[in-house]
Amino acid sequence: MKRKIDEIGFSDHIYFKKAVWSMDFADLPNYVNKINALKKTSQIPIKTGAEVDFVPSKMVRLMRMINRFDFDYLMGSVHFIGDWQIDSDKQIHRWRRENVDQVYQQYFALVQEMAKSGLFDVVGHLDLVKKYNFRPKRDITSLLFETVEVISKAKMCVEVNTGGLRKPCREVYPSEELLKICFENGLPITLGSDAHSPEDIGVGLDKAVDLLRKAGYIEIVRFTRRNRELVKL
Repeated sequence: MKRKIDEIGFSDHIYFKKAVWSMDFADLPNYVNKINALKKTSQIPIKTGAEVDFVPSKMVRLMRMINRFDFDYLMGSVHFIGDWQIDSDKQIHRWRRENVDQVYQQYFALVQEMAKSGLFDVVGHLDLVKKYNFRPKRDITSLLFETVEVISKAKMCVEVNTGGLRKPCREVYPSEELLKICFENGLPITLGSDAHSPEDIGVGLDKAVDLLRKAGYIEIVRFTRRNRELVKL
């Protein structure tokens, strides 16, 4: 099936320790070399990226290793609150005993800390916390505005990620409401399908583009060697 994709970026996951869902540090040279080889034969531009899991106490050592390589973009994301991986099917039971309002507060506080670190170009799946459709009882609009303002001051770009359409929340990350707040605050955006298998590449991007246009966006961002350029939707 043709999906009219004219550029693609690889964003394998990097975590501070070995995990089944991320590459090992020892694999980084091989990862970058394989992408560079693909660039020579591809009919469309290919970009080298990485999704880096933000763990505040581990970033100095982690970034020392990552910065040895020439990436086109680095995406920062939050998956952990303490030792709890909030998006893990194996740990979903914790959602049922946690205070959901507090979880949202803690999650977006970490996103803000990640943005303030100045280490990354893109915020990955901004509202991943909604993945399993556990929703806060209180109005978190002020928290969303505060988070977007921090991201804006950090001059970061926000990923519009269609992976949420395939999860229990059944929504693009970020939500339509949050996407409008991003637009109102002048945040640039880029597109991602969070494809963990070839068949998911580009899935849902048409819906994401519709949401972007509805929010007011007419351009998206592309990256080359950590520099960004705006291109029309």
